[in-house]
Amino acid sequence: MSDSLSESGFDLQQIDRLLTTTRAVRKRLDFERDVSDELLFECIDLAEQAPTGGNDASRRWIVIRDQSLKNQLGELYAEVGELFINARGRLEGTGHPKENVVTSSAYLVENFSKAPELVMCAIWGVHDNSGRPGLFDSAIPSAWSFNLALRSRGLGTAYATMLNNKPDEVAELLGIPHGVTTLVCFPVAYTLGNEFSPAPRRPASDITYFDQWGFTRTEPSVDGSARIQDGPGVVVEIDTEARPRAVWEVISDINMPAQFSNEFVGADWLTDGPIGVGSVFKGRNAIPEVRNWETDCIVTEWLERQVFEWRITDPAKPGAIWRFEIAEQGAGSRLRFSMTIGKENNGTAPRALQDPSLENEVLFERRLIHKANMQRVVEGVRDLVDGPA
Repeated sequence: MSDSLSESGFDLQQIDRLLTTTRAVRKRLDFERDVSDELLFECIDLAEQAPTGGNDASRRWIVIRDQSLKNQLGELYAEVGELFINARGRLEGTGHPKENVVTSSAYLVENFSKAPELVMCAIWGVHDNSGRPGLFDSAIPSAWSFNLALRSRGLGTAYATMLNNKPDEVAELLGIPHGVTTLVCFPVAYTLGNEFSPAPRRPASDITYFDQWGFTRTEPSVDGSARIQDGPGVVVEIDTEARPRAVWEVISDINMPAQFSNEFVGADWLTDGPIGVGSVFKGRNAIPEVRNWETDCIVTEWLERQVFEWRITDPAKPGAIWRFEIAEQGAGSRLRFSMTIGKENNGTAPRALQDPSLENEVLFERRLIHKANMQRVVEGVRDLVDGPA
């Protein structure tokens, strides 16, 4: 048995490659090469093996090959997708983080009807907006399995949903009866080349929480409980209507966010000249009813309008790692504030390690305090850039 085989007999290298390289394909769709019905049947048969609520076989698939129908669907798609055409004009050549996805989306808008076939996934039922699972939950897994089946056969597509904004027009054009919901329309084609790479994504340790929302660990735990050695931490996030520039001006001012937390009430730069990696500031607490402390904070990452990270006491053996991150979110921004408790050079580690049976409890309570304070910080930043809620 190959070392790459799992206990269930699957070749993990091949499966992992399939899962990590099934991309949204737009500019690399081959519009000149036909795709057979036989291949589509194979992919749909595989997609239909996906789970469905109550084992209810209510999914339906529509393959559109007629060029006149594709052209009309392309016109509808372009009416909704005009925003990508406009955004491309603003972003192309700027190096903006959204430039690639905007330009490729605009390309698809202009070429949607050129795909050899458009494949639509639909389901019997009308969503009642109740939030109850069942309808979309029974169709989306199948739609994604269809993507995977295409990829494994040298085909590609993009998960195109903009036609959902034109349900009546689409239903009339394709003769779809009342009571059926269309979810996605795939432009299917062979791909130009077959090499695709994993996309940059946050690691699981950044976006996986344990026992409480926002409780992280940088390393997997041996026994499932929180341990100092696993790098326990906290994350809080908030959306603002402000652009990243405005948010950056607040979070990069080391005294500005301090007014919202009872643990950090002042700071002074100890570095002269431009601020960046290696710069040092002294943070302090001067509230007697809490406790007095003062510590050196060393900047370990500084990326204008994106990242501000600092470590306390010693960069190599930090007492804690603190980090602000700003990401564009629609017309506004998402502010992420995170911290990781160090293994030494702080007051938490000795208390947690004093009694191993209480380590999880000590870290839980300490992180609750951090989370509350950090939440006040991001809410305060939001109020500064957006105005009070």
